[in-house]
Amino acid sequence: MFKAILASNKRGISEIEMNYDNISETRKTINVGYHEKIDISKIADSKKYPDATGFATSPKNWEANQTEFQNWYNQPEILLIEILVTSLGLVATEIQQMDPQTSNYTTIKLLNQVEA
Repeated sequence: MFKAILASNKRGISEIEMNYDNISETRKTINVGYHEKIDISKIADSKKYPDATGFATSPKNWEANQTEFQNWYNQPEILLIEILVTSLGLVATEIQQMDPQTSNYTTIKLLNQVEA
């Protein structure tokens, strides 16, 4: 399982967690189940709801088009979750992978880091 930590965006999505993928190299198709973690404080009207906090999780599905499949297939250094995030019009700053033994996430890739 992979998780992408996202740069700030107007939709308030802070993370994408990829639950499963179904890849057919023969048919050149990819179908992914994922969750968007939405930061309520970033999307709520702060004047109406000044105390709005917490996160909502929204399950989604995504299917790669032919170009996205080829980009993933021909570039093994690019992870499928990176293609997913880009396809959604979002920017990942970090990719994490879950350790199946401990269920903890570990950072495996830093991306799009902005220096202050």
